[in-house]
Amino acid sequence: MQTIETLERAGAERLTDQEIVDRVRAGDTALYEIIMRRYNQRLYRVARAILRDDAESEDVMQDAYVRAYQHLDQFAGRAPFST
Repeated sequence: MQTIETLERAGAERLTDQEIVDRVRAGDTALYEIIMRRYNQRLYRVARAILRDDAESEDVMQDAYVRAYQHLDQFAGRAPFST
C-alpha cells in the first residue's frame, strides 16, 4: 500500500527524471516504476521495430530496464534519461 501512495504522490509532484533517479539512488526504489511507465511505449516501439517479434521485444525491454536500474549510479544527468 505504501508503494502505491509513494507512486501517486510522486506522480502528482511531476518529478523530473533526474529527481526520480536521485530519489531511487537514495533508496526510494518504488519510484523507478515511474521511469518505466514514462518510457515503456517508446522502448517497446523501438524494440519491436528492430526485432519484429512481440515476445522478444518484451524480453529486451525487461532486460534494458534491469540493466538501467543496475547502472543508475553511472547516470550523470548530462543527457535526458530517455537516451
